[in-house]
Amino acid sequence: MARKTPTSSAFSRRALLKGAALAAGAATLPGAADAQATNAPLRIGISLSDVPRMWGGPEGGFEGLRFGAYMVFDALVNWDMTKADQPSGLTPGLATKWEIDPANRQRWIITLRDGVTFHDGTAFDADAAIWNFDSIFKADAPQFHQPRVGLVRSRLSSIAGYTKIDAKTIAVTTNVVDGMLPYQLAYLWFVSPARLAELGGDWQRFTQRPAGTGPYKVVSVTPRERVELEANAAYWDKARVPKTQRTVLLPIPDANARIAALRSGTIDIAETLPPDAIPSLKSAGFQVVQNSYPHIWAWRLNVNAGTPFADLRVRRAANLAIDRDSMVQLLSGTALPAKGKVLPGDPWFGKPTFDIRYDVAAAKRLMSEAGYGPAKRLEVVAVIASGGGGQMVPLPMNEMIQENLKEIWIDVKFEVVDFTTIINMLRGGTRTDQQKGFHALNIAIPSIDPTTGWVIYDSTLTAPRGVNWGWYNNPAIDAQIKVMREAFDPAAQNEAMGKLHALLVDDAAALFVVHDLNPRGLSARVKGFVQARNWFQDYTPVTVGPAA
Repeated sequence: MARKTPTSSAFSRRALLKGAALAAGAATLPGAADAQATNAPLRIGISLSDVPRMWGGPEGGFEGLRFGAYMVFDALVNWDMTKADQPSGLTPGLATKWEIDPANRQRWIITLRDGVTFHDGTAFDADAAIWNFDSIFKADAPQFHQPRVGLVRSRLSSIAGYTKIDAKTIAVTTNVVDGMLPYQLAYLWFVSPARLAELGGDWQRFTQRPAGTGPYKVVSVTPRERVELEANAAYWDKARVPKTQRTVLLPIPDANARIAALRSGTIDIAETLPPDAIPSLKSAGFQVVQNSYPHIWAWRLNVNAGTPFADLRVRRAANLAIDRDSMVQLLSGTALPAKGKVLPGDPWFGKPTFDIRYDVAAAKRLMSEAGYGPAKRLEVVAVIASGGGGQMVPLPMNEMIQENLKEIWIDVKFEVVDFTTIINMLRGGTRTDQQKGFHALNIAIPSIDPTTGWVIYDSTLTAPRGVNWGWYNNPAIDAQIKVMREAFDPAAQNEAMGKLHALLVDDAAALFVVHDLNPRGLSARVKGFVQARNWFQDYTPVTVGPAA
């Protein structure tokens, strides 16, 4: 089935990729007029060790974006997270239309939504939009703040310039022809210029009193403890005014502690369930929801010259040594074995010739060809996180990989860090003095769109310009990424993505392990949650019933 890019107005992927966009459906859903259906708060236990900073560029990977970006802020282009039975597509956000300038394929004309206000009551318009672009791209702008910029700019690699056309229209230019720009625009979140000015231009103070345009307003932020949110009754998309008046985000990095909090009634939703807790939760009457989504649990590899994984034979051998079926059993069925970045049958899977499977004999043959064996073992150091969004249960999973690789004469040592540290390492890359001795980085890789998780293999997007952590460099991959970017027709894009994926699998560009099903635990009191096939989720339809 071809991937689609639906919106609330159901426009097709073809329309999107030609640059056309329709207005987001703002029609009120049945019952939406009574948005706050209950006074009971919605309390969500997140797996991060701290609350994400609410400044329009949160840390904490995609879980940080889930809670620190899309709840409080909007992008020009948002995600449609209303469906559980198909991959999420893009939908208009603060932009109602984006289209290519007929005279210049590197120039996009973007029409801004009328009548939108920030949480502080000030207007969102072209001036506010350009101010936000300057905050990321203009180093001498007063609102430019490098720690914040580092969390956003790597996802906007094609943007070369931007200008105001009139109060409701801007233009964005790209450094190459790039039909994928709308996906990048989904990672630039808009904050209130007036609120930052009110706070003396201090971004740290802004994180305590942020103002965006999103469906939730921030009431209070207590670092490492909680974020209190309230429904934004004036939200521009009336269908997404939160149905729960108050929502609380609680960082609980320890999985067992999250389960205990769910059982005790301290939280209503537990993110990232440990698989072994699922049967007992179900038997106790809790809801467990899971769904496939665009994600691969993998090792990113350091392929700099002279490192172990610079050798294709070693990369392929490592992929053949992993017993993925046993890994799925370890995870109590909450994952699917990987044969690449996406699942077979996905229009982006293509036709790779290297079959990723469990074949120890074939792996040993490759290792022997590379010069290794019982008398000459290979030592590698892998950086792994103690937890975090998309990391599942990283310690036992990595221990299983350690045992699998030992069979083919690869001895793995681990460097265990927290998730925020691993994100910072990802941006720094392997050529920093601190990371030269690391050969792999275990962090989940999204495949949600044709840019995020795919251009990490672009040789031009190494640090500080992008997150090509291992300095991967393959001219064939670079050429195919160019083909992908220059495709605007959906059929052509699917074909380009399939060829790109086949090249990545054949080159064993990563250690591909499993696809997560992203289980969550919900109290029986929680109603209305739809687990989208997306890293990001929409909590606005959720209500919490009275205690039993």
